[in-house]
Amino acid sequence: MALDEPDSDLIVATPERVTFDYPLAGPGSRFLAQLIDFPIQIALIVVAGLGAFALAQLTHDTQLAVLSGLVLAFFIVWGYFLISEAAWSGKTVGKYAIGLRVVGDQGEPLRFSQAAIRNLVRIVDFLPLLYGIGILILFVNGRGKRLGDLAAGTVVVRERGGVRLSQLPVASAAPELPRLAPAESALVRGLDPELRRFVLGYAERRPQLDPWRRHVLAAGVEPSLRRVLPDVVATRGPEAALDQLADLTIGNRNDV
Repeated sequence: MALDEPDSDLIVATPERVTFDYPLAGPGSRFLAQLIDFPIQIALIVVAGLGAFALAQLTHDTQLAVLSGLVLAFFIVWGYFLISEAAWSGKTVGKYAIGLRVVGDQGEPLRFSQAAIRNLVRIVDFLPLLYGIGILILFVNGRGKRLGDLAAGTVVVRERGGVRLSQLPVASAAPELPRLAPAESALVRGLDPELRRFVLGYAERRPQLDPWRRHVLAAGVEPSLRRVLPDVVATRGPEAALDQLADLTIGNRNDV
């Protein structure tokens, strides 16, 4: 087995009982991501050091400047990953460049609390030097998890390429559905034009979409789906809501 090959994939089951998988990130790809993130942190620490030096010149208080510099350096070392992963859906610049993302154990988006825990424990993972403990635990547990991942319930996965409707062929003919009830027709007419175009494009291509593509496309518009069909999203998931809107859109087109 190559160094960066994961022992297994993260298998996720959607509320519609459709399964898909994320390939787990191996040590090699995670190390490459670190090689990109580390110089960024060094550059930020240098800027913080220059700021501390300027503070010392202004206040003539060397101790205050040194303390401020140390606090800023610690915040950069710890906060860089926390802020990046929490604000960027589990990514840092390095992870983005290599195609990695931090997700929950069930494939769900990373929560702020999880990002905080995994990056606080990073301090222990780094010991005794250069992630010695983290690399050891990563190999021992067999799931590509360092201590921070074990504590936070997270895992680093490889992302698949993005999915765009415009890249997918249109089916020859969408099936015709029964005419809509007045409330259903009003729901379709009230859709945001951009969402309506997306749903119509999805409906036309749906027969040719595999389960993973359906999942990714539905996740991409989940906030809009929650506004339109909140109960469906809450009980059956965004894919079920997108399929229901697709059926209604086709039915509304048949009514025209």
